[in-house]
Amino acid sequence: MRPRPLPAHRTLVLCLGLLAIGVALEPRWSTPDAPAAGVGLAWWQLAVVFALAGVFVFHVEIDSEAHTFSLSEVPFVLGLLFASPVELLIARLVGEAVVLIAWERQSPTKLAFNLSLFFAEISTALAVFGSIDTGASPLHWTSWVSALVAVSSSAVLGAAAVWTVIRLHRGEVSPRMLILTAAVTALGNTGLAVVAAVLLIAAPLALIPLLLVAGVVVSAYRGYTRLTRRYAGLELLYQFTRITGGSQRPEETLQRVLDEASRLLRTDRAMIALYEPGQEVPWMFLDTRGSSPREDLPLLANLPGDLRRQVLEAGPVLIPRTVTDAGRQGVLRALHARDCMAAPLISGGEVTGVMVVCDRLGEVSTFDAEDGRLFATLASQAAVALENGRLIDRLHTQIQAREHEALHDALTGLPNRTLFYQRLRRALEESSAGGEVAILVLDLDGFKDVNDTLGHHSGDQLLCEVSARLAGVVEGQGTVARLGGDEFAVLLPAAESTTGEAVAQRIIEAIRRPVTLSSMTLTVGASIGMALAPRHGTDPDGLLQRADVAMYQAKRAQSGVEVYDPDTDWNSQYRLRLAGELRSAVTRGEIEVWYQPIARTADVEVTGVEALARWHHAELGPISPGEFIPVAERTGLIHELTLYVLDRALAQVRAWHDAGLQLGVSVNLPPQVLRDVEWPIKVVEMLHRHDVQSRWLTLEITESGIMTDPERMISILRELTSTGVSLSIDDFGTGYSSLAYLQQLPVSTVKIDQSFVTPLLIDPAAAAIVGSVIDLARSLGLAVVAEGVEDQRTLEHLAAIDCHFVQGFLLSRPTPAGELTTWLTMRRQRRQRLGGLAG
Repeated sequence: MRPRPLPAHRTLVLCLGLLAIGVALEPRWSTPDAPAAGVGLAWWQLAVVFALAGVFVFHVEIDSEAHTFSLSEVPFVLGLLFASPVELLIARLVGEAVVLIAWERQSPTKLAFNLSLFFAEISTALAVFGSIDTGASPLHWTSWVSALVAVSSSAVLGAAAVWTVIRLHRGEVSPRMLILTAAVTALGNTGLAVVAAVLLIAAPLALIPLLLVAGVVVSAYRGYTRLTRRYAGLELLYQFTRITGGSQRPEETLQRVLDEASRLLRTDRAMIALYEPGQEVPWMFLDTRGSSPREDLPLLANLPGDLRRQVLEAGPVLIPRTVTDAGRQGVLRALHARDCMAAPLISGGEVTGVMVVCDRLGEVSTFDAEDGRLFATLASQAAVALENGRLIDRLHTQIQAREHEALHDALTGLPNRTLFYQRLRRALEESSAGGEVAILVLDLDGFKDVNDTLGHHSGDQLLCEVSARLAGVVEGQGTVARLGGDEFAVLLPAAESTTGEAVAQRIIEAIRRPVTLSSMTLTVGASIGMALAPRHGTDPDGLLQRADVAMYQAKRAQSGVEVYDPDTDWNSQYRLRLAGELRSAVTRGEIEVWYQPIARTADVEVTGVEALARWHHAELGPISPGEFIPVAERTGLIHELTLYVLDRALAQVRAWHDAGLQLGVSVNLPPQVLRDVEWPIKVVEMLHRHDVQSRWLTLEITESGIMTDPERMISILRELTSTGVSLSIDDFGTGYSSLAYLQQLPVSTVKIDQSFVTPLLIDPAAAAIVGSVIDLARSLGLAVVAEGVEDQRTLEHLAAIDCHFVQGFLLSRPTPAGELTTWLTMRRQRRQRLGGLAG
């Protein structure tokens, strides 16, 4: 950071304090009676030597600290030995003032401080010298010791004063280095002054070779200093290249360039302005001071004194603090700097920016030609680092674009399935401590018609419009994704069931709003399925699959929105297990066939039975037909299962006939099996195998199974009846019958569903339906079987309205063949005994 200015009142206090020290020590000055050994130095002679010592100084820079060494102690010692105190004081003040004013151009504040310090140093030295000196000749060692102690004392005072100024001016600083520097300088220069004094007395001409030796030493030191600085510059340049050559973004690269340039060149401030070709105002500005870019853009957009033009056209510009050109001085004033350097940033042969450093740290040194060359090299390296950063930035941009393409839908811009999975996994992890996550899967209704009628372009427009509406509904609540085609998904983290359903309803309403495509106003709908975690699982794939199941359920039911219900999920793990084990159960004969009697209503005589499949799983226990029959239908096992039941049923009929029980059997024929044109042949082969006449077999079919393809079904049914097999319509009244087709069906019996029969005596509507079915059947010449008869009153009512047959718990529940055979035998014997008694 730049040193803060020292307040004027503090400077005045320091000056007064130093003057007070000098005045207080003035009475202790010693005044020599006559010049030693006849040698006397006038004040102007000493003043010249003080001025020369102030001009020819040595600067040593350590990190950000600059230390100055001069030969001012040489005239100081000579004055103590060969001049009066007043002449020494005048010589020091005049000689140093000339240098400070004409050479260093110090401000009045600094000038006042330095002159006050010189006065205090001289007073201290004179007081110490007068207290120790015995008046011996300068050739005596006591005079040397006195001069050494006097000069060292003044040096300590000067170091203390400088430390105070630095402490107030810049903050923390160690006094150890200042005192050590002052002591070493005082010791060396005092020794040189004593040698000069001895030669001045003993052999004045010997001063000539001494001066020559001193000149050679100074020249050698300065040469060494230049070589050292050059080597240090190369080392610093290497470090700069290494530090700024890493893989960084442009902003990071620029900031590193500024920090390193300011550190390596030991400046208080560094700035970079980047320009577009032909533009006067930079599009980016960075400053090590951290100032606002907007505040400093005009500063570097129009650098005073045409500095920016010179940099852009002629290359690096160096303005030291000793500059005398009025225009350059105006630049420094405009930049609020003591000195500065500016260099262009060149990339691809074009100037893309300007780099500026200001205010060389320390009060004794400024920028020189060597610094200018180093700075120009740093600027070139900075331009390379910046270009590398830009290349990396472009590469990052391309990578990000590809990542975006990989995770987003190209048409709608929505997240795709991959990104949706990532966010779903994260939402499930975050909700593990509690709360639910809702997943909605949406499918458009009628999208295929739009594509087929108006073309794929209109279909794409519709998808984009739907995407925008979905995003508008879900905005801020979750994620909308396109899974493919016209299928979308919505993720609602930490959502309850009611929240998910409310969002789903808003989505339905939003999609139903009219949309204009190809100058046509259309309305489309949507079906949405919802699954909740952890209620319906915690696996992303499983949750999406369950939401998909619910969506298809909503589409089938045309309900708009459905929440996942395990009972309707044919892909659940339980049903998958059933599907996997059902085939082996059929193959191994583990499926049992039970039977339920069917009796004449008039005399309750059992005339036949209905064959019903039952499965008792070794691990899961009894499995109801309502569970494994749909599994068989969806997996295609229904054909094998139906043949299996038919085979067992006909075998049992043969056994009953052999035992004297003349019973027929009814076997359910699913729609999937009924569509098999080979089925009539298979039935005939099965009848022949068990030696059962076709009149003893009734195949039960459902209304819905027939109405899916009535023309084809009627053809197959007629082929079946041609073999002598009877046909019965099961669960009559619950499907979608057509009387026009009903009168064409080659059926002989209809079975009234138990949902109408059970409430027959208490529900007038059910009684009316039952009566109507019986009247319709009578008019078509069909027999009627009433299912679900569970009490005597219902039986009597059905007999009164001429229902032909009954089936239900009043007679018997479905039972295994062996138990039913025993029951039938005992019942026949009982009826025979009752008949014999009646005779």
